[in-house]
Amino acid sequence: MRWRDEGRRERRKSFTKKGDADKFAAKVTVDLERGHYIDPDAPKKPLREVCEGWRRSADHRPQTAQGAERQFRIWVYPYLGDRAVGGLKRGDIEAWLKILRQTLAESTTAIIYGRLKAVLTWAVHNDMIVKNPCNGIKAPSTRRPEILPLPQEAVAALVAAAPPRYRALILLAAGSGLRLGELVGLELRDLDLDKGEVHVRQQAVRLDQGDPYIGPPKTDSSYRTVPLAKGVVEALSEHVRRFPAVPLELVDQTDPRRPHKRTALLVFPNGSGRATINGGNWSGVWSNTRKRANAALEAADAPIRVPQSASMHDMRHFYASLLIAHRESIKTVQKRLGHAKPSVTLDVYTHLFEEIEDTTRDAVQNILGGISVEY
Repeated sequence: MRWRDEGRRERRKSFTKKGDADKFAAKVTVDLERGHYIDPDAPKKPLREVCEGWRRSADHRPQTAQGAERQFRIWVYPYLGDRAVGGLKRGDIEAWLKILRQTLAESTTAIIYGRLKAVLTWAVHNDMIVKNPCNGIKAPSTRRPEILPLPQEAVAALVAAAPPRYRALILLAAGSGLRLGELVGLELRDLDLDKGEVHVRQQAVRLDQGDPYIGPPKTDSSYRTVPLAKGVVEALSEHVRRFPAVPLELVDQTDPRRPHKRTALLVFPNGSGRATINGGNWSGVWSNTRKRANAALEAADAPIRVPQSASMHDMRHFYASLLIAHRESIKTVQKRLGHAKPSVTLDVYTHLFEEIEDTTRDAVQNILGGISVEY
């Protein structure tokens, strides 16, 4: 049998019985007329091939693309990668989810599942399969555990325990809420110490492979100016004096259309005069800093410790908690953190806003307390 698909390409399929050929021809005709036509060979494609097609077509930031590749390679392909995409059933997806839940946190499982579901939705839209086998499955919860900001004493201990080259980095993180990529991507031109401000215009990026480079911030809202406290400004001034910036040749991809190599004057290069990115280099520095901080806290009989799970991102949470404790508005916290929307800020820090003492009763009384109602 011969026919032309929706792209007017000639297709062929052989049958041993005329009745089977007639049934297939009738189905193809109806599917073409209704726009439901599926290439008979498309459902036979391995899921691995479909995932790679989705990755090539998706417009992702480099870090997001890298994360998707890694998650597919580790958590999808070993279990489902060789299965024909058209043969996947709801039960197959549920059994795979059960495996993930036995190993990964629910939030991580949710991210990986969401990406696989996006791939299969893409397969539906590209006429590879008729329906998404994820339909009807209760998605893993994306609810995050409540953020518990580090106590002030823990932050102070981390700053004191850090190698001198990185003390201002940790203090700036706690006093500005900048992400680690934004911090290590700072150049001298981004600091206005006379005005007490830091300008976020870029971030340093390191992928699993390749050299670090300068890229745009995470979102459009991440471009921002953050005011700095006097103590942070003084620490930065001393840091710049003690550790002068070393010219580094880095590729600048802040405009993806025109990547170019230029000289960057990073505020926080590492001890070798190279970019310090959140990779193995920084992980070792942070781990040792945390251990020394806890040793100092224990020696001082302090009742707190820096949790093993703590990371530089906890400095960002600490900064947010300070703003919220001082009754800054949701909009202000959002702008300082560079969140895309206030809802993102609320999603992470709602419980901290709820913990603030309710003073609305006193506020209303101050205004209306002198008004009496007479009958």
